[in-house]
Amino acid sequence: MIREVRSCFPRVSIHRMCALLGVSRSLVYVRCAPPSFEAELLAIERLVTTYLGYGYRRVARAMQADGFSVTEYSVRKLMRDHGLLARRPRSRGVTRAGARDRRACNLAKGMRARHPSELWGADTTRLTTDSGPVYLAAILDLFSRKVVGWSLSRRNDEALVADCLRRALDLRRPDNGWIHHTDQGSTYTASGYTRIIRDYGGRCSLSAPGKPRDNAHVESFFRTLKLEEIDRKRYESFLEAQHSIGRFIEQIYNATRMHSALEYMSPDQFESRLAGETR
Repeated sequence: MIREVRSCFPRVSIHRMCALLGVSRSLVYVRCAPPSFEAELLAIERLVTTYLGYGYRRVARAMQADGFSVTEYSVRKLMRDHGLLARRPRSRGVTRAGARDRRACNLAKGMRARHPSELWGADTTRLTTDSGPVYLAAILDLFSRKVVGWSLSRRNDEALVADCLRRALDLRRPDNGWIHHTDQGSTYTASGYTRIIRDYGGRCSLSAPGKPRDNAHVESFFRTLKLEEIDRKRYESFLEAQHSIGRFIEQIYNATRMHSALEYMSPDQFESRLAGETR
C-alpha cells in the first residue's frame, strides 16, 4: 500500500508516510515470496526418473502435453537449479580403421529412410547378470527408430543375431531392396546370416571399424537402454533380464519415449501418424 500511495506523493518520504499511517517501515521492504514450482518440479522429477536420458527440451514437450504452461527456458532453469539435468555417458573411444576396412561397402552412408522397413540398423551389446554375462542383439527401423527385433542369449554367436533378424522379418515383412546395415562383426558377415537377408530381398551394408557414426542410431539406442534400464537394475537371472529388457523396449522405448528427431513423438506414435496420413 505504501508503494502505491507514494506514487501520488513523491515528495513525502517513506519514513514520514509510515509514521502517518502507523505502520512499521520494515513492512515496506518485505519481498514477496517467490512463486512455488512444486507441481512443476514433481512433474520434472517423474519424467527424468522414468527417462534418465531426457534433456530439458523433451521434458518441456512432455509437460506441455500434460497441460503445464512452461517453456524450454523455464524448464532448463528449474532442472539446472535442482540438479536434474540429464547426465551424458562418456565416449570410450573408437577403433582406428585400416586401409582394408575402409573398402567396406556402406550402402547406408548419407541415406535417410523415407518409408518404414526401407533401412534397418543392427548391432549387439554385452550385459551383466548375477548368473553371468548375456548378449542382446537388436534391429532398429531407422525410419522411426523403432526396435523391430531383439533377442537375448548367453552366447554372442550367429544363432543370436539370426533369431533377432527372423523376429524382425516376421513382424515387418519389408519390400524387396531393403537395406540391412551393421558393423563388420563375424556374426553379421557369416554366410548363413547374409543368406537370410538375401532370401528376403534385402541388401547388406557394412560400416568400417572406427566409424561409429555409421551405426549411430543403434548405438544411441543401446546407450539409452543402459542409462534408463540396465544401469538402474540388478538382474539375478537370465529370465529376469529378458523380461525387464523386453518390457522397456516394448512399453517404454517404442511406445512412449519421445525422440527429438521424430518431432517429439515415440516410434509407435510416429508410425501411427504416418498410417493415418496414408489412408
